[in-house]
Amino acid sequence: MSPRMPAELRVLRDLFELRDPAPVRVRDAAYAAAGLARARSGAAALELVGDSADAAAAVRSGGAAPDPAEPRVLTFLMPGRIVELDLVPTVPGLFRAAGMVISRSGQGRPEGDVLFRHPGGQCVAELDVAGAFRVTDVPAGPLGLVFRPVGAAPAVADWLVC
Repeated sequence: MSPRMPAELRVLRDLFELRDPAPVRVRDAAYAAAGLARARSGAAALELVGDSADAAAAVRSGGAAPDPAEPRVLTFLMPGRIVELDLVPTVPGLFRAAGMVISRSGQGRPEGDVLFRHPGGQCVAELDVAGAFRVTDVPAGPLGLVFRPVGAAPAVADWLVC
């Protein structure tokens, strides 16, 4: 998982490791297989570098309750691109995902789509001419993000929980 794993996932991981630890050889083999699968697929990494949920955890400890209607803002980096994403709760258990793929210096206009993987399937959002995307009815829970640029290998992010 990403080194910027949300605090809730770190606590859950620690609980599982404490109560039912995976054998070290099994865990190491799983991480090696995941890395090998990504390398074989030609997929680049979409690295999570910013998550507003991390900032909210510090605010919650001060006694203020977070606003459940606040969007969760995620920032991912890959070579030549930045993916900004807002997850906005719409109804209980569903989010609207909207964002933009931004070209870093020297890169052309982004083309392609953003794929949201979840346990029930997937949602696809096409990029418009400005690199923006939007998709509704993204279910709460585990979520995987894939940016699939036209004419290049996809960029895959670690799974997160929304």
